[in-house]
Amino acid sequence: MSQQNFDNHARLDTGYHRILFPILLLTFIGSCVNLNHSLGDHQRLYSASLITVITMSLVAVALYARIFALKAQDRAIRAEENLR
Repeated sequence: MSQQNFDNHARLDTGYHRILFPILLLTFIGSCVNLNHSLGDHQRLYSASLITVITMSLVAVALYARIFALKAQDRAIRAEENLR
């Protein structure tokens, strides 16, 4: 097995870092702009605030999914090191 170092490990996941996260970020910015424009219009305020909350939830889910996967990977590596 080859030695693991910073050069031979992938640092960016294309699907997450270059596609999903920018889309979520742009959606969040757009929903905040929509919420700001609908502050005076009470008919649009509920739907705009709902879209903003749902977008914030999706960003949190995406971040937590990444963090939980990294923590599980760290635990597996630590268990393998303790086994040796």
